Amino acid sequence: MKTNIYFLMLLLSITGTVHAQQNKPAANEDRIFDLPANEINKRFFIALDKGDKMQIELVDMKDLARVGNIDSLLKIFLKDLTPLKDSLTDELSVKRIDYVMEPPAAKKIRIRQERPAGKSFLVQQQDVAALKLEQDTVHFIGVVPVPGTKTIHRYRISFFVNHLDDLTTYADGRLQARLVSLRENVYTNWVRGDNGMMHLKKDYNISSKSSAGSIYTHGDYLAFTPSVAIQNYKNYFVPSFSLGVTIITGTMGNRGKTREIGAYWEPDFFFGKDSEGRVKTYRNDFLTLVYGGGPGRKEVEKKEPYLQYVFSVSYLIHRSGDYFEKHTFRAGIGRMSLFEGKTKIEPVLYFHEFFKGVTPGIRLIQSF
Repeated sequence: MKTNIYFLMLLLSITGTVHAQQNKPAANEDRIFDLPANEINKRFFIALDKGDKMQIELVDMKDLARVGNIDSLLKIFLKDLTPLKDSLTDELSVKRIDYVMEPPAAKKIRIRQERPAGKSFLVQQQDVAALKLEQDTVHFIGVVPVPGTKTIHRYRISFFVNHLDDLTTYADGRLQARLVSLRENVYTNWVRGDNGMMHLKKDYNISSKSSAGSIYTHGDYLAFTPSVAIQNYKNYFVPSFSLGVTIITGTMGNRGKTREIGAYWEPDFFFGKDSEGRVKTYRNDFLTLVYGGGPGRKEVEKKEPYLQYVFSVSYLIHRSGDYFEKHTFRAGIGRMSLFEGKTKIEPVLYFHEFFKGVTPGIRLIQSF
């Protein structure tokens, strides 16, 4: 008995240690110099000279117009970096600089450097020179206000350059020109390059892993979608619930579309009195098929897509009482989504045979 207790205490202590390690809060330094996980929704790459590139990360595409002139931001950064130049003289070290511009606090700079584990050399005409293979990285992190709200969005603009000094050559207007091109053409045609990246057709130097820059194109997945609903049918108030599966598919169209196809079992409940005057529940079961499409949502949240159009058709597979005619259908003709798609209002039409006895109704659906 004592052995079992000691073993249980040991197991709990190990589990508690692992749990504490997995849930260890982020250090203050990381909270200051990194963006919160999954905050960014858009990511673009802009090719510069000799393999250098700029990366743009945004919460919302509209934020790009609120960032300001990137060439001016780069000049301010280079000026702020001047007093720290002496700490960056090692040409072979790989450097990462994080530059935070979040009011009202002063700007913050973090510098990290490390030497590669091995040494590389370039041999050319009997001359041997040390070779640097990794790029230097600079991250700009800032915030922009969302007009009409008290909300702010963070953004990150990153540079990956062969040498830190190369940044001075880019503050000549070309960076801002690229951002303007991205903003004006983001929803035009994208083409897939040989490297698998999507490139803006009107400006091939701008690329992304998916068209329109979405970083949460989730691919296809299967979701289990229980819900409850209330609806009217003629002069009856009818509660129901549904159980089923939804296939969510991502596409690579110009705006990153998402489509859903679902199949559900839905019992509807009527309450009436039997021949002896006792209250009785009458259950009528529908089999429902749903199709919808719209812009995609974050994979990590697995939220339902913002569906622009939704159609459903239901067929009565189990009949109880005289509430529905045999071979009754119900057609859903669009849905209005509220609260990130969890609550929906759906106009419907009930009919039997070939549009006999058409009866309109409204359904209020709550998903979980």
